[in-house]
Amino acid sequence: MTSLTIADIKDFTGKLFLAEVFDNFLTTEAEFSTTFQVTLDGHLLEREKDCPDEYVRWKKIRPLAFQIIKGKQLPKSFHIVFKLAGENVPRTLQSMGVPFTEEDVAGLYLNIRYENHQIYCVTGCSLRTFSLDKSLEKEWDEVIKRFLRHHQIPFEEA
Repeated sequence: MTSLTIADIKDFTGKLFLAEVFDNFLTTEAEFSTTFQVTLDGHLLEREKDCPDEYVRWKKIRPLAFQIIKGKQLPKSFHIVFKLAGENVPRTLQSMGVPFTEEDVAGLYLNIRYENHQIYCVTGCSLRTFSLDKSLEKEWDEVIKRFLRHHQIPFEEA
């Protein structure tokens, strides 16, 4: 697990809410605090036949999320929990070269939190079984850093 501080908030929020950068991530939950608070549960109530995932993609929620936060004033805070989509897990594990299989991994997460005029990205991994091996966690941290660099999102390690 690593915590990254986003250097350019305006650029990042543009890529988060207006561009397709994060669209393929699953959204497990999101919470927005403006003049009121909105909590979104990303669980799909009905799955499409070709969709094995239990959560909605950010692509579907993004327009609603943007409508919630847009306005003259900045939101007080927001928190979004992204999960790597199931079809991307095997390829990602293979590229990492870690000794874990798709069946071992319950989830690879990216938590985005905006509060006190700062945006933090915190990585997380969930395994189905206990392991002292932290290679998955370290490699997932690196995958997220590469993802941010690829999309020209400057960050600092906290």
